[in-house]
Amino acid sequence: MDHLGHGLALQHPVFQHPFKAEFEWVEEPRPKHYEGFTSPLWPKGVPATYRLASFEIGKPDGFNPTLVSHEGFFTDVPGFENLAEGHSAKALGSLSLARQGKHFYWGYSIDPDRMTAGAKDTLVNALYYMHSKRDSLTVQFVCKTRASFKVYTYLGRDSEPPYMRGVEEHLPGSLMPKARATYTRSFEGAETWVSQYLDYIYAGKAGMIKDKKYGWLFDIDEDAMKLGTPNSSRKSLERWIALSKGDQAEDKARALRCLERYVHPKIAPKDGNWTRWYATYKDLICFIDSTGFWWQLDPIALERSPTK
Repeated sequence: MDHLGHGLALQHPVFQHPFKAEFEWVEEPRPKHYEGFTSPLWPKGVPATYRLASFEIGKPDGFNPTLVSHEGFFTDVPGFENLAEGHSAKALGSLSLARQGKHFYWGYSIDPDRMTAGAKDTLVNALYYMHSKRDSLTVQFVCKTRASFKVYTYLGRDSEPPYMRGVEEHLPGSLMPKARATYTRSFEGAETWVSQYLDYIYAGKAGMIKDKKYGWLFDIDEDAMKLGTPNSSRKSLERWIALSKGDQAEDKARALRCLERYVHPKIAPKDGNWTRWYATYKDLICFIDSTGFWWQLDPIALERSPTK
């Protein structure tokens, strides 16, 4: 990421209060590696010509470290706010400004005396805004989300020569050994693997491997695949509950393992009565990849009713 930002959510308070942030804008053709892709701030894709806002006075000389965090890594948390994307040579959707609960993500490593007027006002506004969010509830990060695997199917594919480390090293390096054996190290292999397995992968559970480089490694849930139940789907949760009361022993065992694997132990029923549990928690839960692939209490519901 460099000193520019795009897709700014300009009506958000961080750009409006107490100061209206006024940026210097440049217009550039859409980068080739943005073509055909969408992001939270570009839900219809980037137009052929788009505007970029300057956060730093002049283009920095030499190395200018900035934080790159693709939106796929942790934006699955309810209440997450995408506020700006950075001008990235890697992929569309690399965040530069965002909020999660009481935490604000500022992706620009700019010395204050090199900030543009718009950047300075945005930083002050962010402090004002976050003061009102100091009691906001959120969840802790455990592992990257499954969306990060989609990035590998196109990251650097159109470069000359193509950037191969994503599909040859990073994607398979993020998998448990058994899951790694199902993967072919190429862009085509990445597309095939993601199409087949993305709905059924998980990470961050006790007993799994945490790699020094890649963090929690991902595995393929054979139980969920056999049942045809993507682990983040509410319909899958409801089917597991129905199967847990059934007479088909193999399906019942698979369903119970899925419930144990994905329903957070803090809220799972101690008596095993999943039907009654779901009636109680149905409107209070959500599935979050980045906390360790759990059905858990929705932080937004907790903010509305903190005694739950």
